[in-house]
Amino acid sequence: MEDILIVENLVKHYPIRKGVVPKTVGYVRAVDGVSFSIPRGKTLSLVGESGCGKTTTGRAILRLVEPTSGRVIFDGRDVFSLGEREMRRLRREMQIIFQDPYGSLNPRMTVGAMLEEPILVHGIGLDKESNDDSSDQPKASALTSRRRRARQRVAELLNLVGLSPEHTSRYPHEFSGGQRQRLGIARALALQPKLIVCDEAVSALDVSIQAQILNLLRELQDQFDLTYLFIAHDLAVVKHISDRIAVMYLGEIVEEADTDEMFARPLHPYTQALLSSIPIPVPRGKRERVRLEGDVPTPIDPPAGCRFHTRCPIAIDECKLAKPPLIEIGTGHRVACIRTDVSADLAPKIR
Repeated sequence: MEDILIVENLVKHYPIRKGVVPKTVGYVRAVDGVSFSIPRGKTLSLVGESGCGKTTTGRAILRLVEPTSGRVIFDGRDVFSLGEREMRRLRREMQIIFQDPYGSLNPRMTVGAMLEEPILVHGIGLDKESNDDSSDQPKASALTSRRRRARQRVAELLNLVGLSPEHTSRYPHEFSGGQRQRLGIARALALQPKLIVCDEAVSALDVSIQAQILNLLRELQDQFDLTYLFIAHDLAVVKHISDRIAVMYLGEIVEEADTDEMFARPLHPYTQALLSSIPIPVPRGKRERVRLEGDVPTPIDPPAGCRFHTRCPIAIDECKLAKPPLIEIGTGHRVACIRTDVSADLAPKIR
């Protein structure tokens, strides 16, 4: 299957400046050599603890933050080599749904104005004249016609995400959290994208609303052949929407596999710890917990060798010396750990 997004050795370091005359004294290594790919029409979920670099990865791919180095190929185009004009055209095909559905919406704009603006700016869906439009109509009439078609498109978008066209005159504060996130999804769909980065799109919502939004995202993916990069910290959530899962720790991917494979046979101790913390829907059932000692190291000065060795229950001296490569263990299952022979026996089990 064709990969619509290819990320190669993506790096984003933030400089730390100090002094009266600011000098760079170090770097925050937010993303440090991330590589993955997503086939067209599929979903890759990027999971990990807060601060591991998930959101920075998503924003760097879209160039909402400029990367330090690396390469991103989207639908055959090198994203980081494009100029401002080319990047503006490309952004029609790459959209984002933000974590905070209220903070990402302009409180001074009505829903209708908010959704109309990108449609009018990019002219998406406005190229076809309606039957009653004349080819020699005056400019004022043509502008009115464009706005009418834009409003029709807004009504279609609101219907797609489960809202009413009557909501176009309302402001963001008049909606609930789940409705605001539906507006965020409608805004992402407005330009008919191929890729959507879902940045913690359901983490701020109640559990019942989470399920509704996840089902909506899956329906839209089937309907429009969308590709998702789904960023989350909850493995229980991503299980129901992902085709593949990549686990990040301290700016690096430590394990990647198909969803069923990841849940059935987690190999990295960090992945096992995340999975063991998921509540299980089994009455009186218990899952063996993998408890991690210590705190997450600072991304300013990450540990040498394997970055997880300071908290790993099976670490040995060799783990402190050399950084483990992300190697393939079985078909499509990649893991960065030199002790997979031991870790495979430690996977959390339900009893």
